[in-house]
Amino acid sequence: MTTTATADSFIDDYWDWLRKETTSQKIGEWTCITLSLLDASNDDIALYAKVSGDSIAFSDDGYTLASLQMSGVKLTESRRNRIKRITQKYGAYIDETGCVALESDGDRGDALNRFAQTLVALSSVQETAQRHVSEYFADDVAEVLDSCHVYYTANVGIRGLSNYSHTFDFLFQKNANKPTRFCQAPNSFGKDTVRNIMWSWDDTRRATTRSDAKLIVIGNDRDKPLQTTAVEAFENYGVTVIPWSQLKERAPQELAA
Repeated sequence: MTTTATADSFIDDYWDWLRKETTSQKIGEWTCITLSLLDASNDDIALYAKVSGDSIAFSDDGYTLASLQMSGVKLTESRRNRIKRITQKYGAYIDETGCVALESDGDRGDALNRFAQTLVALSSVQETAQRHVSEYFADDVAEVLDSCHVYYTANVGIRGLSNYSHTFDFLFQKNANKPTRFCQAPNSFGKDTVRNIMWSWDDTRRATTRSDAKLIVIGNDRDKPLQTTAVEAFENYGVTVIPWSQLKERAPQELAA
């Protein structure tokens, strides 16, 4: 009985603290609610609620997506898909103006809790991008290729001479002036990258049907220059290296059909 009473008391203490730390301010038809939950910027989460009869609507007034973009997070297709999955998980959505929104005719407390969880979960997109930005590098490359009207096939699986399957980030089709060009946009750029890519490439190009194919590697030099030894190693194998900083300029000439 003592354990139960202690647990109940702890829950009561938590609700008292939560109520004390939560503030609200009426702004027109909406009420701004500030919760003691931190987003990726260590700011308290603020949301807007509007009651209409038995229904309640929530909005972030566009803050979440704007904050991601201001933090340098590019909303690539894969990130937008992730954002969509997160919002759907909690019954929320992104409206046509870019606001995170949720509407409910049910329990208002439950709806508030789900919306708050949505905003907390969405802030993790920023944290993930900051820690693992390289994992999205191929997406960023694809965005530049699209802007340059360069046509490609993404995530192409090719079986090599060894009978192992190798995946390439992009494939640029053969035409009258250029051979088939396989392309990798690796997450890192160093000794291990050279070794792994060259094993896949050597196994792939041994097929007689691909004897004239070429390999292009796009390196991420946004934060620091590409490792010179890695660039030289690729070039010694006849591989073309295109730094990110030169991609927009070189893509129409070297990668377009």
